[in-house]
Amino acid sequence: MFHVKRSIEKGKEKAANPEQIAANVRAQLAPALSAIGVIAKNSEFLGRIERFAATLALWGPKINLTAHPTDPDEIVFHVFDSIIPVSLVVNSKILRLGGFDRERRFLDIGSGAGFPGLVIASAINAHVILVESRRKRASFLNEAIIEMGLRNAHVETMRAESLDVRDGFDLMTARAVGSPVDMFKLAGRALHPGGVLMLYVSAAQSFDATRDAARAAGLVDESVAGYDLRHGREVTNRAVATWVRR
Repeated sequence: MFHVKRSIEKGKEKAANPEQIAANVRAQLAPALSAIGVIAKNSEFLGRIERFAATLALWGPKINLTAHPTDPDEIVFHVFDSIIPVSLVVNSKILRLGGFDRERRFLDIGSGAGFPGLVIASAINAHVILVESRRKRASFLNEAIIEMGLRNAHVETMRAESLDVRDGFDLMTARAVGSPVDMFKLAGRALHPGGVLMLYVSAAQSFDATRDAARAAGLVDESVAGYDLRHGREVTNRAVATWVRR
């Protein structure tokens, strides 16, 4: 279980502009990165996320990307909520990041404000395709990729069911997107054998009613891991659910 505490004092005045917001986000993230363990280069990750936070703070209020795009605490929550599940799944050996003789390929569905797709692309040496059907949000993602200096991320502006997935993926992620059954069907087509579907969910979510749909899509070995994450003044119970493509 992960429990991430705020590293700034309660009541501290929030940053007023994108650069200050980004610096605040970096300062909060830096002390906790060593515990996460899946980030290829911490300093590079921090630089990318700092630029991402500045871009989000600039674009967010214009196109409603997140509830509070200029609140550093909110951005930090979403960053941790993007990368901690990856750490849990890697540590449990469900997802393996090493031992490949080719570039790993990840697929993020409904990327929206870039959580988790851009965070994962910032942390891990894999090619990440972000699927976002809403053009304004896709434009933001493309701008963020440029600002972050990411060469391993690509945006597809389309509905997920229209995506060409013939080459197969090692990991498919979705955070607060669609029904599990729809994700199972897509993952069954998108993942190569041994690939992992990873859904970001609340700790209370149950998949009892959808197990037959998962099996029908060729997904087995269901696993759910929970973690605690501070969100404002509250501690939120979160979970990551995974299936493996047989």
